[in-house]
Amino acid sequence: WRGLGSFANAFAVESAMDELAEQAGADPIEFRLRHLSEGQTRLKRVLHRVAEMAGRGDGVHHGVACGAYKDETFVAVIAEVRARPGTWPRLERLYCAHDCGRVVNPDLVRAQVEGNLVWGVGSALSEALSLVDGHFDASNFHNYRLVRMRDCPDIRVELVEDPRHHPSGAGEAALMPTPAAIANAFSRALGERQTALPIRP
Repeated sequence: WRGLGSFANAFAVESAMDELAEQAGADPIEFRLRHLSEGQTRLKRVLHRVAEMAGRGDGVHHGVACGAYKDETFVAVIAEVRARPGTWPRLERLYCAHDCGRVVNPDLVRAQVEGNLVWGVGSALSEALSLVDGHFDASNFHNYRLVRMRDCPDIRVELVEDPRHHPSGAGEAALMPTPAAIANAFSRALGERQTALPIRP
């Protein structure tokens, strides 16, 4: 599983943060910003940037999540889900602001971030293994649901470069908050908190 503990931890923490913001009647981004310490300037910056990237629209529900990967790479993601009457909500767009310090090869970093976001979509919405009679029910990729092109949302990535900091890596950082952002968006669209993955009808 890519991302090891960071993905599971971010899912728990960012789902809880979202629920706390909801109970406080606060905007989820403002709530996070208010509870970050004064020194967490890079995490605040990607939260501000991803908020600027995401638009608004009728029938659109946003979910946000963020995190610091190994205290060196800072990522914020907003998932945009559209809910139409009588249909299961659809993930339409992912916005990501990503700060991994000095960027040496922007195309390579962007491709890595996009790959992480797609992997996060699969983790949130389709990938699962079940045990049947002591064996996994999936034997290969024909019955293990990876993300297909038709499942991919529109992806928008901004590299928030800070040349004062050394390159800190983009290997797994963007996966970390993505499933939580998607779950938070689906929680709003469905009117019910999503606490387990994958999210399915």
